[in-house]
Amino acid sequence: MHPRWLSHKDLKDFIDPLQGAGLSALEFELDDRLDSWNESLLLIKAAVELGLELSFHAPFREPHSLVGFAGNLRGSLEQKFHPLLEIAETWARRTEKMSTLVVHAAVSQPPADPHTLVADTIAFLHWVIETFPHLRLALENNHPSIMGEIKVGVQRSEVLDIANNFPSASLGICWDMGHDYLRHQQDEPPPEWYSRITHVHLHDVDHNDNDHYPLVLGNVPYQPWLQKLEQVGMKGIVVLELKGERLKDWSKDQIREALVGSIKTIAREVIK
Repeated sequence: MHPRWLSHKDLKDFIDPLQGAGLSALEFELDDRLDSWNESLLLIKAAVELGLELSFHAPFREPHSLVGFAGNLRGSLEQKFHPLLEIAETWARRTEKMSTLVVHAAVSQPPADPHTLVADTIAFLHWVIETFPHLRLALENNHPSIMGEIKVGVQRSEVLDIANNFPSASLGICWDMGHDYLRHQQDEPPPEWYSRITHVHLHDVDHNDNDHYPLVLGNVPYQPWLQKLEQVGMKGIVVLELKGERLKDWSKDQIREALVGSIKTIAREVIK
């Protein structure tokens, strides 16, 4: 959820048709460098007042990096992350319900040692679990590397290896199905993958590998994946994760139709 979606409407006017289609939760990115950040904080309160469940995405853009968290940068990085994660912790306490916090594994420019990035990620996850007891962590499979960056947590096996350092009650996996599709490997996930999923990010991808579209292109094979998650009893949230700039040339009617249609499509798969 971002204030730009509202187009001078209040949240209720924007949300009503989406709730009618099956929407029950909103996810907010915790990054005070995003435009309209103060308005985003107000939207969190409005969402709770409308009876919507909350989930949160930990900051992942500079200067909010995990690089060095297992080393001598930990103190300064904690100071950067703590005020933002405390927002999610506070709302989880107020609503008396655990809130999901999605986290990306560490990313760096070369030269960088992937093993060190894994250690940074594990150290960060331990700190969050210990410091924010009302947050339920979900480690997201990363977007494939671009521009030579060194990135861990792209392959499912990498995500599972990190997750296996924690009990499932403390850390689950956020399955970004669009990111998984971008790996260009159509292998079936192993049973242990499905068993650790507690959160889903879902979006479509165009023929140029631009992601975070509504579910209108038919490229990401989400239907059998969602059906399998339903079969194994996954109880988490499926988030339609979008980038507004993908829709900048669409009419308001096109956007509304795409959002409502996408949520209805998800609801048909997960609400039984």
